[in-house]
Amino acid sequence: MDNDRRLAFLVLRDIEKNGSYSNLAMNRVLKAEEASRPAFVRELVYGVLREQMLLDARISRFLKRPGLGLAERLILRMAFYEIGFMGSAAEHAAVSEAVELAKSFAPGKAGFVNAVLRNYLRGSRAPEGDVPASVRWSFAPEIAELWTRERGEEEAARLMEASCSPAPLVIRPNLLKTDREGLAERLSDRFEISACGLSRHALNVKGKGLLDTEEYREGLFSVQGEASQYAVETLAPAPGSRVIDLCAAPGGKSAAAAGLMKGQGSILAFDLYESRVKLIRAQMKRLGADIVSASAADSSAFRPELSESADFVICDVPCSGLGVLRQKPEIKLRAPEDIDALAELQLRILRNGAAYLRRGGRLLYSTCTVSRRENEGVTQRFLAESGTGACGQVGRAAFRKAFERQLLPEAGGPDGFYICILEKE
Repeated sequence: MDNDRRLAFLVLRDIEKNGSYSNLAMNRVLKAEEASRPAFVRELVYGVLREQMLLDARISRFLKRPGLGLAERLILRMAFYEIGFMGSAAEHAAVSEAVELAKSFAPGKAGFVNAVLRNYLRGSRAPEGDVPASVRWSFAPEIAELWTRERGEEEAARLMEASCSPAPLVIRPNLLKTDREGLAERLSDRFEISACGLSRHALNVKGKGLLDTEEYREGLFSVQGEASQYAVETLAPAPGSRVIDLCAAPGGKSAAAAGLMKGQGSILAFDLYESRVKLIRAQMKRLGADIVSASAADSSAFRPELSESADFVICDVPCSGLGVLRQKPEIKLRAPEDIDALAELQLRILRNGAAYLRRGGRLLYSTCTVSRRENEGVTQRFLAESGTGACGQVGRAAFRKAFERQLLPEAGGPDGFYICILEKE
């Protein structure tokens, strides 16, 4: 049995059986066992997740009766993906290795798996006809319905297609130690480097082994999406100011702010869990971002000692994640979390962040989702309250919307991201 396919199966089983996030399941398996071709394992796992509903539709055409056990369903998805998406050279290996996997993980089903795959190879593999966009792009019906309701059928289909495109690898130069031009020059002998079009600092990188470089160990850059970088650039925290970053882990926005502030001032970074706070501290140590102080705190609970203490506040709130499906394709296969409950949590965090802001200060409210209830809906509700005294901790302070933008996922471009800058008058 090919060990790399076995590892891919274990990752997919963890995701399906335990609801694990793909990146965590992948890291867990690859840390426990060495893969000879880790890129192949990742392609197989993320490819199966990306095309899952379409694969299931294809598999169903070769079943005499519905109903598959978990193991044989995963094995068939892997083989159908290899045959359908990885080229004809993979056909023989895909079938024989699927049979070997079935012998170990689906006892008594090896003959069945072999028969289905042989029929698939002998039968028509022409593209499906007029299938719904949600099946073609493997989206849970609830997400497809949400986007169709909010943006129309044509735009919803475009969002689904873009969300299935490969995510670019984007890095942020650590402005405490270098700049975009200097970092590009350092890396250009080993990687293909290009400037991003939205963020004025971000770089697209193509190549392998980026995190094994001396430049990474020296803290010259971090991996961070272009939209996330652009959000902090839009806030524009000034050197010498005080920043509060709520929901800060893993620390990308705090680090970006520290760079824009030239290491002058202070940043208080909070996150709910101590384990995630440790990630923030480790990153700041690598980057030399000494002005960032991280601690565990529940940002949905108001802290009166922080009232009107910050010049800038970052509220990058928990959300449904519908803008970053390229990195976490398993999210698109599930009904989104209770969006109404999420919107209430987001509003509580926004209210607290607004109360921590000084007069004349600026607040960034952002999410990595495409959902009007979580985005425009939250900021509109907050602005309707401001100045009325309806929100106790904010008092009668008035706010104005200085900037608002909904980024939509683009093939080869930024993720879906909502950015709103509020100013306290």
